[in-house]
Amino acid sequence: MEPSTFKIKRAFLVPFITIVGLLGLLLLLSFFKGQSWEKIVLAASFAGTLFVGIEAVTREIIVTKDGLKIKKFFRVKNVTWPDVTHLAVVDLNKKVYFLLTTTKGFYFFSNMFENHPLLIRSIVDKLDAEKVEVEVSNYLEHPIERRSLIVICWLTVAIIIAFIILKLLSA
Repeated sequence: MEPSTFKIKRAFLVPFITIVGLLGLLLLLSFFKGQSWEKIVLAASFAGTLFVGIEAVTREIIVTKDGLKIKKFFRVKNVTWPDVTHLAVVDLNKKVYFLLTTTKGFYFFSNMFENHPLLIRSIVDKLDAEKVEVEVSNYLEHPIERRSLIVICWLTVAIIIAFIILKLLSA
């Protein structure tokens, strides 16, 4: 089996990275025409979203014949198939989280990964039936796409662009 790599959806990453860039531009503009509280709020917002953006871009799950490799910001966790004790799913109205319990701890991941039904199917195929909750199989029959977060990101992009225009026009 060739390793399969799953990353966060581009449909989410594009607007989110755009938000980071626009917040950086707004922060830069506030250094020229801004009040001190505005600079502080924008700097904190930019730093927080930059960190989350880096985390989202670097996050990936690699499924191999031997196990999983879960890559996060400056961390890599290797999980072998015998170490996995349970796979569960929590459905919170379009927000779906998968809980992978192992002998070394537990790992959460969401349906924001590209082609997440294939990811879950790849994991389920490697595990014994008693380690997989029935709800996981039910989910695979009717996977849920989470689009609301993507829409919210694009709305945020529009709002930040409006703030940048207002900042430029308030000369």
